[in-house]
Amino acid sequence: MLRVENLEAYYRGNRALKSVSLEVRAGEIVCLIGANGAGKTTLLNCISAVHPDWSGIVSFEGRDVSRAASQARVRLGIVQVPENRQLFGPMTVEENLEMGAYLRASRMSAADLKREMEAIYDRFPPLSNRRKQLAGTLSGGEQQMVAIGRGLMANPRLLLLDEPSLGLAPLVVREIFRIIKEFKQEGRTILLVEQNALGALAISDRAYVLETGRLTLCGEASALMQDHRVRSAFLGQQVTG
Repeated sequence: MLRVENLEAYYRGNRALKSVSLEVRAGEIVCLIGANGAGKTTLLNCISAVHPDWSGIVSFEGRDVSRAASQARVRLGIVQVPENRQLFGPMTVEENLEMGAYLRASRMSAADLKREMEAIYDRFPPLSNRRKQLAGTLSGGEQQMVAIGRGLMANPRLLLLDEPSLGLAPLVVREIFRIIKEFKQEGRTILLVEQNALGALAISDRAYVLETGRLTLCGEASALMQDHRVRSAFLGQQVTG
């Protein structure tokens, strides 16, 4: 579904990504793990066309979209849930969700919009009673639910999730990962960026390891979870022998 080839990116004059190539197949959860500053968010931002300084090829469903603007990629179904949620704090939960459908609104009836909104509330019950609450006053976990819900309102074919567990309590993290696993069961395709390597590998089909802008490992997630380099560097386990 998604193919990235020889992607190079620059950030403040420095090369942040170095000849990165990866693919995500339809129906997969693929995770990208790495230390803070490795270039994970930059890679997602290049795929979404919100990072300005990059080169390479991004193909989506067999079509070269390298020159397509961010709005065009959203229309094709590439939708990113950004790091740190980036909600519209002074707007209500409902208004934030409606913004997710902004590019589709002109083609949707009011009934269809309402039906999709109700589906988001069914998926995230804590939001149902907070529809008119300002998004900026929600807890971190509730804000992440709104951010994911807003992404779903764009009707994604490929969902890019950037650090969805960042800054959340352990119980909320487990719930977020449960929801992502549920997406897999529904047949959604996901590229997941996470510093929580253990949680990400546990729910993913395949994984890539990014270190200082280069992909250094890739393979089945279950195999990488047992790789001594991954266990030592990202899972906090000392490997001997």
